[in-house]
Amino acid sequence: MASGTSVRESFKEMKRLKNEPLLLLAIVLIIAFVGFFVVYPVLRVILFPSVQDYAQLLTKARWFKAVKNSLFMTLISTLSCTAVAFLFAYVIARLDVPCKGLFRFVTLLPIVSPPFIVALSYILLFGVQGIVTKQLLGLQVDIYGRLGLWIVQTVTFFPYAYSVIYGVIRSISTNLEYAAYNMGARRWQVFRDVFWPLCRPGVAGGALIAAINVLTDFGNPMMIGGDLALLPTEAYMQISGWYDMKTASVLAVALLVPAVLIFLVNRFWVGQRSYVTITGKEISLNPFPVPSWVKWGLFGLTMFLSLFVLLVYGTLFYGAFTKAWGYDWSLTLENIQYVFLKGKQIWNSIRYGFLSSLGAAFLAMVLAYIVQKKQVGLNKVLDFLAILPGAIPGMFLGIGFVMAFNGKPLELTGTSAIMVLALLFWNIPTCYSAATAGLQQIGASVEDAALNLGANSFRSFRDVIIPLLKAPFLSGFVLSFLRSVTCLSVVIFLYAPATTVGTISVMVLVQSGQWGEAAAFTIILITIAFSVLRLAQWVLGKQGIKLEL
Repeated sequence: MASGTSVRESFKEMKRLKNEPLLLLAIVLIIAFVGFFVVYPVLRVILFPSVQDYAQLLTKARWFKAVKNSLFMTLISTLSCTAVAFLFAYVIARLDVPCKGLFRFVTLLPIVSPPFIVALSYILLFGVQGIVTKQLLGLQVDIYGRLGLWIVQTVTFFPYAYSVIYGVIRSISTNLEYAAYNMGARRWQVFRDVFWPLCRPGVAGGALIAAINVLTDFGNPMMIGGDLALLPTEAYMQISGWYDMKTASVLAVALLVPAVLIFLVNRFWVGQRSYVTITGKEISLNPFPVPSWVKWGLFGLTMFLSLFVLLVYGTLFYGAFTKAWGYDWSLTLENIQYVFLKGKQIWNSIRYGFLSSLGAAFLAMVLAYIVQKKQVGLNKVLDFLAILPGAIPGMFLGIGFVMAFNGKPLELTGTSAIMVLALLFWNIPTCYSAATAGLQQIGASVEDAALNLGANSFRSFRDVIIPLLKAPFLSGFVLSFLRSVTCLSVVIFLYAPATTVGTISVMVLVQSGQWGEAAAFTIILITIAFSVLRLAQWVLGKQGIKLEL
């Protein structure tokens, strides 16, 4: 009965759209665009193989092994990412120790960097010509495979879990812990029975975000996975080596299924659970002091991990100015000059990142406005379309674009348009989250006043909502730009010689053993990302708004 009433209400709300043709047009266009550029490519990949092709996952030993390896690496890397993230979050949020600014900087570095550069630095440090293994220790070790990939993925993706866990820990009131201490509880009991239960949603959310990043990681396994069979690299090899689209599609779908499950659990279970501990206005006390050996022990461990991360990035910087890594350690500017000779590839990264992020931020803002502020009977459908690309691995989306737009009805292969559109729709969930958060802070009375004065939805959106969403719009744009400039998985199947971007160049240089040029390219990409981030933080800071990743 309730569902029938809900359906009737939805139809009534949809009928009211006749009075607002511009709003109706916007909804139709959004559904058409997302359907054509997201749903259609996904269906092309899923429906392309036959049942017999899908049976290969169970009957062909290498593909079944790739599934097991991917799930195993996701499990162990997620556990280590979450543990390191919790350590950093706890030390920064709860302990009175020095160097917190350094620790925050360390958690920011991997986010504004191409996801595979940790693998590149790890090879420069511990590879056959590594500065540690060969130059300092005189060893020749095999760093490729599970162990190397596990270390690299932990360093690369723990900041994603940290951002969630830190936000939850910072919001936990210390008054509850003081109450437990006053009732005679010991430190371990307070941590176990009070603090940890309140941390669990953040830990679970952070772990799930790390898991989906690890599962869909392509760059690091490509560089340091060795002969370890994983779903992303196997799918890539099927296309680049054999142009076997059916097998690549099967492997991509095998990657899509756990990715969607993890995304849905994070979105609809962790994301919607309420963990309110205190209501009303209160004064939160300083965190209860912990024993000195605990405080300085945790500080020492955090500092050790931070120095390791800084060593990774410092090695990359040093490698960018080294003549021939492992053979000639003299300094040179030739690698940087090489990057400038390839300036078009850097310009492509900036251009595609800017256009796709601008489009994603605008489209997401309109979507968020309709979902949050308008009852149109399709709110849940539009919300689903907005978050759908977030559940699709970038590599899967890239394969989908190759299959969907390699001929009629729309041929985009080899063009700049296919690069921009793929990145645009891949970034919509990021911008949508920022716009939704901003709209939830705008009271309904603000827009109601404009509507009562005779403005329609278009005018109220243009004159009232947009000026109030400048900060969320810029936040979404910046985050999307950082993701686009450092992205590899989405564009690996889409680029042509004329549309090559910086991340593609880095991968090609690494595969050909040109370590110095690869390091220089990466340094330039990181510099661009940091410059845009700092500029955005300065602009928002002028308005009293803090931009945090």
